[in-house]
Amino acid sequence: MLKTRFTILAAIIFLLSLAASQTATAREQQQTNLLQNPSFEDPYQGDGVAEGWVAWHRESEDPGACSGPYAFRPMWSRETNGSLVQDGFVSQHIGNQFDTWAGGVWQTVNVTPGSTYRFSFWSIGRASNEQYPAPSDADVNLGVRAGIDPNGSGLWSDSDVVWGGAGSPHDLGNQANWQQFAVEATAQSDQVTVFVSADLRGANQCRAHLDVWFDGAQLVEVGPPPTDTPPPQPTQPPQPTLPPVTNTPPPPTPTATSEAPPTETPEPTATATDTPEPRGVICVNAFADENANGQHDEGEGAMAGVSFTLAQDEQVVATGVSTGPSPICFDDLEPGVYQVAQSVPATLEMTTGASAEVTVSEGQTLEVKFGSRQRQAVEDDADEVASSDTVDSDAEEVVTVDDAEPAAPRSSLLAMSGLAVLLIAVVLLGVLIFMLLRQRA
Repeated sequence: MLKTRFTILAAIIFLLSLAASQTATAREQQQTNLLQNPSFEDPYQGDGVAEGWVAWHRESEDPGACSGPYAFRPMWSRETNGSLVQDGFVSQHIGNQFDTWAGGVWQTVNVTPGSTYRFSFWSIGRASNEQYPAPSDADVNLGVRAGIDPNGSGLWSDSDVVWGGAGSPHDLGNQANWQQFAVEATAQSDQVTVFVSADLRGANQCRAHLDVWFDGAQLVEVGPPPTDTPPPQPTQPPQPTLPPVTNTPPPPTPTATSEAPPTETPEPTATATDTPEPRGVICVNAFADENANGQHDEGEGAMAGVSFTLAQDEQVVATGVSTGPSPICFDDLEPGVYQVAQSVPATLEMTTGASAEVTVSEGQTLEVKFGSRQRQAVEDDADEVASSDTVDSDAEEVVTVDDAEPAAPRSSLLAMSGLAVLLIAVVLLGVLIFMLLRQRA
């Protein structure tokens, strides 16, 4: 019986200490994290953005067939799938179908001018033509990064926004590859704006599913403003130093000198130089063969992301990747026979031959074109979507700014767990007291 008492008492002491520790940790986090609703918890606004945050995005013209970078307005929504939540019960989802996008959410926070702040958040993304939970296509650049505007303007396009490094936290199929992104900046006013951002623009990056999730954001002060220390004042002004007085002798009397005969300058001798022989040039490019007829018809643009290999006698001479209308030229080539080959990503299919053999002569420039087009798109999968207001402007890219009143900070999951542990400890303490009173009776 005595052993049972000690066991229960030890369990109570452990639970009480654990509850106190978790509660203190939660209180410390709430004091240091300056963001409102940092875990993107409920409620969500009508545009699909967590309360306390504001949506933003870029817009630019589609070049056609996903042949170049462009940005389409994405969709914001609340994510309740526990596999796609890193902190709390809900995460912020932003995504699109087939059209690439660039955007995120932002929040303006009151700070101390001159102090240095660190903004961070967790993110995971998925770009695929297959249904969830198939792994993400690692060839797509997700462009996730964190930003801080030290002047707190609330505009992602401000030139003074400090951006952190970009990365692609691709879902490997198990929803475990959450990655943290962070950036630091020194506040220039009494407010800073933090930006959660993803940029999926790029040639041949169109997929049936282009989704990114954000969670667990944090803004903390990492350095107080510097203290101004006045420079030390001299105790006595320095005395000027006078140059020493010296006796200067009179200048010498000039004497006549005989003029020397002029020296003859030799004539420059011309030297013969070797004139380099003209070399050959091969220029290659890829076009978007939309009708798959193998011909570069009028109106068909360039295709980016196609890899080229130039070889001679089974030896690779040079390589390159198409980026747009401008061809890739391999110059300074010796006259002879060359093999030019193309390699396309998985999203494209060739409409011309995979390789060609060309003969280049001295001073000759040859042009070789390869055709390809997008593969047949897979079946659409509807995502939960929401809308946001867009502010039109005359610029090529449009900034979306949705007004939202900030929400009050919410209790963290850590604080709730501490309270639950505390209640369990109280119940066990009551059981112990009951057993002691019953034994005495």
